[in-house]
Amino acid sequence: MALNYILLGKRIKDSRCKRKLSQASLAEMIDKSPTYVSYLESGIKCPSLDTLVQIANVLQVSADCLLAESLNSPLEVDSSEFDEVFDDCNPYERRVIIETARALKAAMREYHFLSKRQKP
Repeated sequence: MALNYILLGKRIKDSRCKRKLSQASLAEMIDKSPTYVSYLESGIKCPSLDTLVQIANVLQVSADCLLAESLNSPLEVDSSEFDEVFDDCNPYERRVIIETARALKAAMREYHFLSKRQKP
């Protein structure tokens, strides 16, 4: 599977925005130009491995979180993704999300069980 530069750039941008950093701030922290960061976020350029690790460290996310769509097992979830979801939630919102996730999990398992039973 080829690396999807556009989705990588989108994840970098989303993570940068969640940290309330400007492109210029991120660029300074990784010793690159703001134009370079703009090119990364738009998918025009792809960072070197060293730069990707620097970006992940500055943004406090895992590299696999940034590369999620390009990995062979993109369904694996890093705990930092849950942290990102809950980060700005109040206790009520957290409770609703958890209860919704539990109901969704039960429905998915029930559907999977039923679809396996219906096969000849």
